[in-house]
Amino acid sequence: MGSNCQLSAGAQRRRGRAQNTVSGRVSSLNRRGRPRPALSTLAALLLPLAACSEPGDNNADASSTGAAAGTADAESTATTAPTTTASSSGDTSPDDTGEVGPNFGLLTFTFYPADASGSPEQLGMAGAWRTEPFTTDDFFATRALGLFFPLAPDAADALAVHDPQQYAWGKADTWLTLGNGLRLGHPDGDALACLQVLDELYPVYLSDDADFFDPACAPEPARWRPGASYDLVAYGGADFDDQQASGAVRTPSALTLTAPDAGAFDFPLEKAKDLALKWEADGADDDRVVIRVWDQFARQLAIHAADDGSYTLPGAELDKLSVGPATITIARERLSTIGLAAGSLRVVARHEIWLYPDLF
Repeated sequence: MGSNCQLSAGAQRRRGRAQNTVSGRVSSLNRRGRPRPALSTLAALLLPLAACSEPGDNNADASSTGAAAGTADAESTATTAPTTTASSSGDTSPDDTGEVGPNFGLLTFTFYPADASGSPEQLGMAGAWRTEPFTTDDFFATRALGLFFPLAPDAADALAVHDPQQYAWGKADTWLTLGNGLRLGHPDGDALACLQVLDELYPVYLSDDADFFDPACAPEPARWRPGASYDLVAYGGADFDDQQASGAVRTPSALTLTAPDAGAFDFPLEKAKDLALKWEADGADDDRVVIRVWDQFARQLAIHAADDGSYTLPGAELDKLSVGPATITIARERLSTIGLAAGSLRVVARHEIWLYPDLF
C-alpha cells in the first residue's frame, strides 16, 4: 500500500525555467513524459515533515501531509467507467430535486488553454463527496496537480494572503463513495469523471488518461464549451438510483486576457510596482473572476475580482512574495449548487489562463 508520506507531484519544483520542458499544469498521474506543475523544492521539503498516520486506519488523519491522494505515487484501484442502476429517479431541476442528502460534493470542470510554458490545452475534471465542507473550489488542482488553492474571498475585489500549505485531507472516514461516476452531458460530447479509490481509503472521481483508467474516462478538451449548458448525471451504482438534472451546469464564457501578454514566458515583473491585469469584460452576471499569484516557495495571493475587465494588484501586496519564478492564474468561473440524494453538489466550471513571470 502506498505511503501517506509521499510528496505530491505538484510540490516537485521544476529545475530551471526551460520553456517546453518543465512547467506544467497537466495531470501528473500518467508518467509518460508529461510535465509537472510549479511549486518550490523548499516547500516540498518543509510541508510534509509532520508524522503520518497508518493508512490502514479508517480514522487516519492525513491533514498534516496532504495525503497520498495528492500524488501519482499513491496506490490506487483500477478505474472503470460507471455503471447505471436498473432504475432511475428521472429528470429533476437543480432547484427541485426532492430530498437532498446531508453530504457535501464538489465537482471541478476546468478548461486550460495552451500556455507559454508549452503545456497543451487540457480539460481538468475531478470531484469527491465528503461529510464535511470543502476548503477549496478546485479539486482537480488538489488531486491531479498536487496544488492547494484555498477558497477565494467572498467579496468582490477582496484579496487574501496564504502561507505555504497543502490541502488538509482530514479523516479518511469523512470521504464517501456515493455512486460510481459523474457525467456532464452535452449534445456535442459528454465529460465523465470515474470513481477511483486511493490507498483503499480515499474515493474520488476523476477524468484522466493514465494507463490504469478506463478509456471512457479520458478527458477531451473539446468537451468543455464556453457559455454552454450541461446535463448533470450522478451515477448511483449500488448506492442509489441514478439522478439527472437537465441544464443544471453552465460554463462561463471564455476568458480573453489582453494584459499582460499570456504568450510571454519568464517575463520580468517588478514586485514594487502595481500589476495591471486586463481582460475582455464579456462575462455573464453570474460569472466571477479569480486571480491567484504564488511564488517559488508557494506563498499565495488569492483575489476575487469583479468581472469588469480589469484588476490592479497593488505592488504592496505583490511585494509580499519572494523574488524569482512565480505563477499567475486568472480564471472566469460559474458556480452551481445541485441538490441530490447523496447531498449538495457544488459544480465549479472555469476557464483558466496561466502566466509565468519572474519576480524581481
